[in-house]
Amino acid sequence: MARIPQNSPEIERLIRLGEASRARLSDAAATIRQRLDVPARIGRSLGSHPAQWLGGTLAVGFAATLLFRRTFPTARKRRSLPALAWALAITTLRPVVKAWLTVQLKEFLVSQLRAKLMSRSCFTHAGCSKHP
Repeated sequence: MARIPQNSPEIERLIRLGEASRARLSDAAATIRQRLDVPARIGRSLGSHPAQWLGGTLAVGFAATLLFRRTFPTARKRRSLPALAWALAITTLRPVVKAWLTVQLKEFLVSQLRAKLMSRSCFTHAGCSKHP
């Protein structure tokens, strides 16, 4: 093996070249890391340009609304005034009629139940005149 002197000018130049290359690579890596750190970049941009971000989000929201809007059938039947009045009356009276029918049904069922109970109690009494 050939022996190389330690203080050779060629070795010192190569060492300086290697250190300079490492410094350039570490700077390039830091730059790449900074450019790929999207959340930090967005945070800085939001801090420095809040009005532009607000305007952009409003514009994107408006465009999305226009693009993804549901279409409704355009041919709707026009109702006449008496038909609208009739529909309004039915809508207004529906709860009243429902409550009235509920009360009537409850009274009917209670009377049927009483009649049934009265007829059964008549059979149990020995002195009932209705049933010999």
